[in-house]
Amino acid sequence: MPDNNLKVLFLEPFDTGSHRAFREGLEAWSRHRISCLTLPGRFWKWRMRGAAAWFADKINGGDFGHTDVLLVTGFLNVADLRGLLRPPLDRVPILLYMHENQLTYPLSPHEEFDFHFGFTNIISALAADQVVFNSHYHRDLFLEAIPGFLNKMPESVPRGVPGRIAERSGVLAVGLERPPLPDDAYALFRGGLCDASAGPPWPRAGRHRILWNHRWEFDKRPGDFAAAVATLLDRGLDFEVALLGDPAGNEEVFEPLRRRLGNRLTAWGFLPDRSQYAAHLAASDIVVSCADQEYFGIAVAEAVHAGCYPVLPRRQVYPSLYGSACSGRHFYGDQDEFVALLASLLTTDDCGHVCSLDGEVDSCCWSRIAPKYDRLLDVVGCSPNRSAAGEVVDG
Repeated sequence: MPDNNLKVLFLEPFDTGSHRAFREGLEAWSRHRISCLTLPGRFWKWRMRGAAAWFADKINGGDFGHTDVLLVTGFLNVADLRGLLRPPLDRVPILLYMHENQLTYPLSPHEEFDFHFGFTNIISALAADQVVFNSHYHRDLFLEAIPGFLNKMPESVPRGVPGRIAERSGVLAVGLERPPLPDDAYALFRGGLCDASAGPPWPRAGRHRILWNHRWEFDKRPGDFAAAVATLLDRGLDFEVALLGDPAGNEEVFEPLRRRLGNRLTAWGFLPDRSQYAAHLAASDIVVSCADQEYFGIAVAEAVHAGCYPVLPRRQVYPSLYGSACSGRHFYGDQDEFVALLASLLTTDDCGHVCSLDGEVDSCCWSRIAPKYDRLLDVVGCSPNRSAAGEVVDG
């Protein structure tokens, strides 16, 4: 490539949670010169409507004349941004990274569907030079939702939109802030019928520990987890629970469980210290998800990489990420299956096997995946051929 150290300007309108972790990880691990403009992670609807104008003002009034690539995420209206930038910045190639999308994201109980936000994602994908999704599941879900969405227009419906986006899109997983496994690492033993000499004991300590490490908000369905744990306690099963993640003002959803677990609750709430968080992952045996939306699932991937046995809903991205890589029982369909799978893990050898999922997730560690992002930025920044970047990503 003509320049091995491109100047990349990263625009993040919603700089919190997984968005911030992705930005900070790429900034730390990329060989390119990445500078960032960000807005706090709040008021997401106003970010989608107005962040492009705010960023355009900052860029037009700043020293950004030699930018090689603009890297933006899905809360930014790419068409608005390009239209508001002054020459020559309006011709800088734009790479759009899609953490989520508003066509398929579940509504909160207090919201009604707003067509504007889904259409913003579509227009942004059309206006960007390259679109990258965090999983194949996410890309397929988004592209498949577009025709039904656009067909609601009474007339003048744009044609061929999914194909036009698909030809300039690719897939690249979110990086994980985890040290990679040694090259000679073996699959961790999870108990059951396999030879116990294959690895660490199951459970890791005196009793099984179940981990929740997600936001405590509606789309993660914390109430389902609380109900499942309560059922297991009613059956007299002995286990511990670590309740991690951002409560987001919803502490009441887990408060009854907190009182009932007593000293069997080993953690409560968000841990800003990454080393403390990593220690809890390493001490847990089972990680669960109840999510209504998950396009990649950083929290689960981190826990799996740390050796936790995942128990996951079949309705989300998880089967496409983990289903073909392991013969264990990891997926459930409804609440009864969820409880039954947890009970089986806690009491029997039915699910026991040597699990290689930690090795599968290892490719997502930043030290391993950052070079793929750098190759993508090389192509987007240096090549006029938009389809070439998709080959880099999926290759």
